[in-house]
Amino acid sequence: MPSLEIDGKRVGYGTGGVDWRAAQPLLVFLHGAGGDHTVWALQARALAQHGWNVAAPDLPGHGQSEDAAGLESVEGMADWVARFLDALGAKRAAIVGHSMGACVALTLAAGHGERVAALALVGAGDAMRVNPELLDDTLNDKARASQFIAAFGHGRGAHFGRGDAPGIWMIGATLALLGRCAPAVLHRDFAACDVWDGGALAGRVACPALVISGEADRMTPPRVGRALAEAIPDGRYELLADTGHMMMAEVPTRVTKALRRFLDPHRDGTAAIAAK
Repeated sequence: MPSLEIDGKRVGYGTGGVDWRAAQPLLVFLHGAGGDHTVWALQARALAQHGWNVAAPDLPGHGQSEDAAGLESVEGMADWVARFLDALGAKRAAIVGHSMGACVALTLAAGHGERVAALALVGAGDAMRVNPELLDDTLNDKARASQFIAAFGHGRGAHFGRGDAPGIWMIGATLALLGRCAPAVLHRDFAACDVWDGGALAGRVACPALVISGEADRMTPPRVGRALAEAIPDGRYELLADTGHMMMAEVPTRVTKALRRFLDPHRDGTAAIAAK
């Protein structure tokens, strides 16, 4: 797994398993609260094989990345992503985010519009409020918080072994992923989402944007996803049936196809970068 340094801290990032090519544009995937780059494994590999250089960082304190200061807010995380682009030598990229990662992506596009060529927001809404009891549990009873997130975050099919990718225990995979995240980091992630106001930022997004909702998403229901898409000047909306919040694992093929339909036409607006 490649890595770089930002502010003296190690940052690991995935490339979709494909070496970068100098003529190709950059696509950055941002994971959600308590996650890491592996939540994008199937989408990152597919896009990396179809004309994109992919960079899916582990945000500080997650996965293979050392923790860092200044990440108590979504705005702080967005500024960090801008520095990640700097470290990659990329002036401009297409950005895809899931859940908290979508909050970060939207905030980046609103505050650093010159850096974002196209924006795809998966499992997002104009607000991302967190139940106070869950917020407390992320710090003080992480096991219970993780059980709730895994259960509430997946649609009905995932609870009964139904999915596009055979042999994957989606609930168990989410529990394992959350198990690798420190309670303080998980709490910080959810607390940042709880006070974030996407509705106030959406009107400042100048690039084309796509919001993808899961029909059975109980964390960010379709109504908040549609509201976000309608608030973005060049926003569009897509609803995926039979999936909850963790749609990249629940319906990976449909998520990948939706991303490709939206992103591929915007390749020319995304500056190519040097191969690594």
